[in-house]
Amino acid sequence: MSLRFDLTKGTVKQDLAELPDRMLDAAFEVLMERAELMKGIAQVLVRVDTGSLRDSIRIERGGIGKYWRQVKVRAGGYVINPKTNKLVNYAGIVESKYPFMRPAWEQVKGDIADMIKAKVVIAIER
Repeated sequence: MSLRFDLTKGTVKQDLAELPDRMLDAAFEVLMERAELMKGIAQVLVRVDTGSLRDSIRIERGGIGKYWRQVKVRAGGYVINPKTNKLVNYAGIVESKYPFMRPAWEQVKGDIADMIKAKVVIAIER
């Protein structure tokens, strides 16, 4: 990896100041890609009766401050089960008997660090 700065333009300070944001954006992009894949895998693996639990699998994003981001793949809530007319609140029970979230995570977690590293290097070299 090499960093190139054009010292004739006088933008080195600005280029250096932009590096943390570019690195965070690159890492967050990878996390979102992997979260989408995990969500899809979990939706395929989950046992389906009414489809409410499958439909409740979602990605939640958040963050506090400029340098902190959070990505979660969650199941349950936000969807009404047509059989019970209640929110889907049994994801943990189903997961304990017929795992779908853990196997989805196991399939996507292995190469996340390498993918983030590669994306960050590309972002730095831009």
